[in-house]
Amino acid sequence: MEQRPSVAVLGVRGSVPVSGGAFLKYGGATTCVLVRLAGQAVVLDAGTGLLDLPSFLDAGEDRLPLILTHPHADHLLGLPLCPLLLRPGFRLEVYAAARNGLGAAEQVRALLSPPLWPVGPEALPSPPSFYDLPPRLELDGVTVERIEGAHPGGVSLLRLTGGGKRVVFATDCTVNGPGAGPLAEFAQGCDLLLCDGQYSDAEWPERSAFGHSTWTAAARLGRACGAARTRVIHHDPGHTDRLLDDAAGELRAIHPDCAFARAGEEIFL
Repeated sequence: MEQRPSVAVLGVRGSVPVSGGAFLKYGGATTCVLVRLAGQAVVLDAGTGLLDLPSFLDAGEDRLPLILTHPHADHLLGLPLCPLLLRPGFRLEVYAAARNGLGAAEQVRALLSPPLWPVGPEALPSPPSFYDLPPRLELDGVTVERIEGAHPGGVSLLRLTGGGKRVVFATDCTVNGPGAGPLAEFAQGCDLLLCDGQYSDAEWPERSAFGHSTWTAAARLGRACGAARTRVIHHDPGHTDRLLDDAAGELRAIHPDCAFARAGEEIFL
């Protein structure tokens, strides 16, 4: 039986994972989401939230595509310890756009190899396979399209379409100012927009060059593109549950169905 279209949020923290009682509601794991459209599951990014992926899969699922938006460490840290890569016969197919002349495999090995990590990905019991991410990728009923976002080293902003539903994943990008225009067009009319909103308006003047956005800019983008729902992602490691709860009203004042994403939530489309 085909599962209902959904997005499971496995990790939404940015920069580094965090832990402790101040981060229980929104979670401390770094970025990873599981999208289900037209019966096809697609994983986006491999932050430490990837370690929770098995609990969101059916027993018979033994092949998954994983799309990396970019190879910064917080978006890769979950890959070497992903329990699925210890399962004989499991197939993880990793896609990434070329960065600094490096293909998908080379990007991952730059972090997951000695001396930064004891072994490379090929030493895992079920090593992943690697592929270049084209501008348009067809995955068994799901179309994945990408455009470039404003972020140091580059980032792929992703649009997934399947079964009459559309999800846009725009992490690690600056949408304060001119960057919002192309993304608003790309995300027009989507069912769910997941957008970077790491900083408050007060923090923005000192952090505007870091390649992220304010949460109010993310909410405005959701309103501008007509997203049915918007979730702000890539929470700053210093932003506690209380801080995000206190800021939630700023989002709703701009876009009625905009909220800070929470690790562990499943959004049905």
